[in-house]
Amino acid sequence: MTIRTAATCLLLGLFSFAAGKGAAQKDLPRIPNPEALAIEMAKALVAGDRERFTALAATREEMEELLTTAQPPGNARERQELKTKVAEIVADRREDFDRFQSMKKASGFKEGAAVRFELIDLDPIYEKDGMKKVRHSRIRMFQAREGGKEESFGIRLDDMFLFPRGWAFTSVLPGIGKETSKK
Repeated sequence: MTIRTAATCLLLGLFSFAAGKGAAQKDLPRIPNPEALAIEMAKALVAGDRERFTALAATREEMEELLTTAQPPGNARERQELKTKVAEIVADRREDFDRFQSMKKASGFKEGAAVRFELIDLDPIYEKDGMKKVRHSRIRMFQAREGGKEESFGIRLDDMFLFPRGWAFTSVLPGIGKETSKK
């Protein structure tokens, strides 16, 4: 193989890699506000849609970039601590999703029944070090039952940040529980 052919292959490979990364970034949802994100995440969790759940959460790269911009690490040790912290948050998401699915079953949720969602509570947007954050959100999910009755379930979620693509979750820490009637 000539040097020219090798160089061409290398460049094509790099362009291909860059195009693939750009396509993946384009596929990330662009959520304009925290209210919409809370509802969308609740829907993904209730549907058991791990792919959508993952897409609504910030990527490792997004979180590292946001934190590095807001709180620039002063040395190699601080950079490594930041990367370790982000890696732990990303790793916890798999457990968060699985734990929510278990909690959903334990709460009496019936798969396949029609559901609707409403936002109950959303902490105000908090800004620190140039980062915009919403700490907690709560959503009510209604599920149709026999005889036209509805059951309601409370869903709680944590930690949304504003990224260049729009709002996304960092830590999710979801929970669900059946709400009791106030009669």
